[in-house]
Amino acid sequence: MNVTSSWSKIEGEIQPDSVTILAAALHSVDPKEAVMSGLRKLDRKITFKPGRRVGLVSMGKAAVPMASGLLEQYADRIASGLVVAKVLPEQQATQLSKMKVLIGNHPVPGVRSVFAGEEIIRYLSGFGNGDMVFCLISGGASALVAKPFPHISLDDLRDTTGLLLDCGASIDEINVIRKHLDEIKGGRLAAACGESACVSLILSDVLGDRLDVIASGPTVPDKSTYQDALRIIEKYQLTNHVPISIMELFRKGVIGQAPETPKPGDRVFDDKQTILVGSLKIAMEAALEKARELGYSAEMIYPLLTGEAREVGERLAAFLKSKAGENKTDGCRRCWIAGGESTVTIRGCGIGGRNQELALAAVRGLDGVKGATLITFATDGEDGRSPAAGAVVTGDTLRRAVERGLDPDQYLLNNDSHTFFKALNSAIITGSTGTNVNDLVVLLLD
Repeated sequence: MNVTSSWSKIEGEIQPDSVTILAAALHSVDPKEAVMSGLRKLDRKITFKPGRRVGLVSMGKAAVPMASGLLEQYADRIASGLVVAKVLPEQQATQLSKMKVLIGNHPVPGVRSVFAGEEIIRYLSGFGNGDMVFCLISGGASALVAKPFPHISLDDLRDTTGLLLDCGASIDEINVIRKHLDEIKGGRLAAACGESACVSLILSDVLGDRLDVIASGPTVPDKSTYQDALRIIEKYQLTNHVPISIMELFRKGVIGQAPETPKPGDRVFDDKQTILVGSLKIAMEAALEKARELGYSAEMIYPLLTGEAREVGERLAAFLKSKAGENKTDGCRRCWIAGGESTVTIRGCGIGGRNQELALAAVRGLDGVKGATLITFATDGEDGRSPAAGAVVTGDTLRRAVERGLDPDQYLLNNDSHTFFKALNSAIITGSTGTNVNDLVVLLLD
């Protein structure tokens, strides 16, 4: 699936330049192309031993296109494989006809996720010394594939994940917890490969591209500990809310009564290679280049965006408003590209996601600012538990909202950003893009 195909059915009011800039960013991290490019870099380092098996495990939101890229290069060598995705593409690639394609649960692991985890472990058990397994990993795999320890129930795992998502914990923190509850995460998938060689190609959805955080680091060493997991639980005051089975496991782990995740230097990582094939940085650079091609004076905004979405939205609105004041003297078209991953602390019962919450928080700050546009966009096309990817805010958004009797402050209090922007036809709806490298924000003065 081509990541830019979603733009042909885009919903929501968004100016053509914004579409062009975002489409360029997505194209730069097209999973299929990224995998093929990564394989070309690795080609001289890959040795296929005659008569030995070559396997494929692809998991995450970009699992299908990543697998397609690998099979386009090595279809004659791979007889079977497992692909675990969030959704099936409308037209499944013909190369996947020999693959077993499963659908996991997301954003909270479910029965399908556990089935997928069990199937992966079973599949890898058939490989041995001299064999090779390609592991293609993208964001979302932490929820889509799960194999909780025998004494941890799916309900306990699901409840804990939900608590962490709702309390505003970062993806790094959530993944520390996940890695200590699961037989696949935190380097344990590499261990499941046994003595077979393993080549991992990774599409990053994590700020800083930390391999041990992306999809909970299934094929790389893990430095986090059970003690770290306990600290996170305590930090968000969840000690009395997390299931007893999980708290007991963490406490046993702290005193050495439960096995830790494989650490750097562990022999399970012998004959294991890892390459990063796509990231937020690549997408931001592509967006910047396209903006300049369109005639904008364009810059990056650093550091990457983190923290509460509503606070980030207010800061970006203030930034753009100040730049609009400067722009009165030169009148040039200007663009800023930002990226990152904010968080939302759930206080209400509305529908939305971090991108739309960020945009909603910017509505008042941009009121009346002529020529100003703020666009937020989840590169996977899915913002939280809403059908949108993001939203558009201009200097005219508040006026339009007031005319319709919409109070942005009340919608913000209820975490109901999607309902607000849908009513204004300002929610961006693309459907799944097939890739996933965090979130983008485009600021325009035109």
